[in-house]
Parts: sequence; C-alpha cells; structure tokens
Amino acid sequence: MPIAVRNNAEGPEQAVLERYREPTWNNPVVRFLGADGDDLIPREDGIWTLGGQLERMVRALEAADRPVPRWLRTRAAETASGEVESAVFAMT
Repeated sequence: MPIAVRNNAEGPEQAVLERYREPTWNNPVVRFLGADGDDLIPREDGIWTLGGQLERMVRALEAADRPVPRWLRTRAAETASGEVESAVFAMT
C-alpha cells in the first residue's frame, strides 16, 4: 500500500521519519516494505524514472517471495533504459 510521509512536518509523521532514519527536508524516496515494516530491498534515492521504479517493484516482490506478474517484468524490461518510445496508430 503506497503512503506519503511529509518530511517537513511535526507530529506522527516525525515518528515515521525517525523509524526509517530519513532526514527532514530531503527529496522523496520510494521504499518497499514488508508486512513487518522492514525494507524488502535497500533504500535508494534519486530513482525518478518509470523503468527504475518498475525494476525496484520486481526486486521487492521477489524479495517477498511473491509472484511477479509477467506484465510487470515485461514493462520493467521495456523501460529499463529510461527511453520509452511510443507510436500512434489510427484505423478508419
């Protein structure tokens, strides 16, 4: 389940920052956690591409011993380079 934790707010969110040793006022970081709240894969920052996030999703599912959908593996491989091509087709 995705959640957003503000890193510049006091209150309950501060406890989350402390638990994961996240600095305040840092750039957003996507973490993949298991049911116990521990990281499934190591924390990485600066991953802003679609391909980078999809690859991390695959790794997290593998680390959790969960099945990785074929479509997710395919899309991760297609976007791994960071360059995504598109085409538009019309039918009449």
